[in-house]
Amino acid sequence: MQITTLASGSQGNATLVATDEGTFLVDAGLGADELELRLAVVGVVPKRLAGIVLTHRHKDHVRGTRDLALRHKLPIWCTKRTAKGLGTECRKRLRLLPAQGHVPLALRTTLRTMRLPHDAPDTIALVFESNGVRYGHVTDLGHVPDGLAALLAGCHGLWLEFNHDRALLLDGGDPPHLKRRIAGREGHLDNDAAAALLADVVARRPASLRHLWIGHLSARNNREDLALAAARVALGDEAAHVQLWIASQDVPGEPTSLRAATDVGTH
Repeated sequence: MQITTLASGSQGNATLVATDEGTFLVDAGLGADELELRLAVVGVVPKRLAGIVLTHRHKDHVRGTRDLALRHKLPIWCTKRTAKGLGTECRKRLRLLPAQGHVPLALRTTLRTMRLPHDAPDTIALVFESNGVRYGHVTDLGHVPDGLAALLAGCHGLWLEFNHDRALLLDGGDPPHLKRRIAGREGHLDNDAAAALLADVVARRPASLRHLWIGHLSARNNREDLALAAARVALGDEAAHVQLWIASQDVPGEPTSLRAATDVGTH
């Protein structure tokens, strides 16, 4: 399995998950033209995508979905409540996902989903499983629900929201209503909460995780060094064995291979 981040942040989110059975685009939060440009940078032809998988219906995750799917005749995997925000033009392209459960995406590729607490209905965490490799993708949640750490335990790669530093958010210039939304129980994870989840995941299966993407960093209310420091503390002794990546808003990341068991992923 190979993971490539295309964009991450409030201006748009998109990540590629490639298996030997196809390449899936997780979220399409940039405009279709910009998505095509970034796909070209990493050598992916849009019409050869196996489909688009959506975490939820907020604009920074779905902005380019309709145009990209219709332009290249791509299936769209999403929950019923996310589908309602895509418009009637996409009906023929929809493949509905359960908010809690699992579905086959291909013969040897399975997707597990779990509902997350966010102010978009049926926001979901994703875990891709293919040929013994597991990749978790978790973004846009205000707190950590029961069962999430168990779902993510054993993932060889994990993309996890470290949205804001709580002190920077509270002392920053955002209006009070926006601060309340971001910090609320249906908002976004702060560094400490994300780190606590990460520590729980690693404690359950300490030898599995080898790549961590730190995602959805707020440009105003977080800093890379703060998020990285929180993640390293959470990883503890495992930090020496886990490659940390900051998912960028502006440029695609390096394609990164994940391997099963105790093999170390390469990039």
